[in-house]
Amino acid sequence: MTGNYTPPSFCEKHIHWINEEYAAFYQGIIDDLIANPDRTVEAAELEACEREMGYTPYDEIRIAMHRMIFIDLYVRNYWRGEAVKALVDAGIKVDVFGKGWDELECEHPENLRIHPQTTSLACLQHLQHAKVSLNVMPWFKDGAHDRVFNSILNGAVCVSDKSKYLCEELQEGEGVCYYDLKNIVELPHIVQDLLQNENEMQDIVSNGIEKVRKNHTWDSRAKQIMNWIENT
Repeated sequence: MTGNYTPPSFCEKHIHWINEEYAAFYQGIIDDLIANPDRTVEAAELEACEREMGYTPYDEIRIAMHRMIFIDLYVRNYWRGEAVKALVDAGIKVDVFGKGWDELECEHPENLRIHPQTTSLACLQHLQHAKVSLNVMPWFKDGAHDRVFNSILNGAVCVSDKSKYLCEELQEGEGVCYYDLKNIVELPHIVQDLLQNENEMQDIVSNGIEKVRKNHTWDSRAKQIMNWIENT
């Protein structure tokens, strides 16, 4: 896993910064997103604001939502921690590259191998030695993260939660194996099955690598943008 970890407790000062009424409001949004991980932060926040304040002009809503940016940080790190914890507590060794992982509370920390925060280039080099690369999506539901494509291009199967865009671009077995945040207890089984079948892992990477090379490098992105500009 390449990426930093911020314990959700870091956000508590933003939850309790005014009074208990505000804290309950913020915590309610967080609880909603944890219980329904397919929802976007924006949808949950907008629904909560309209429920509390009724109809409000969008310029005021935008100000209110901007002040709730910590909710995104809380939820994405909650699930990032849960995914890694599920693996290490199931007996799977996990190498993490980034800061903050020493604050992850888990039952079997001996399975968590912590490496210091490093450069993007070093992360790519470490991926070349990985068999499986864990991804937990940032909290947008119709996009991707370069960690997915970098993993595949460097020969590792990316085990990731889903997004609409990812599932459109990469089918199951095309470099990726998807897990469901609502059923995260299945994540260790997915990883264990992969690690026990070297040939299957190689086939999965092979099934996705050409597609990623063609459509999901920085070079291909630049060409796509230039094509849009030239045809607009």
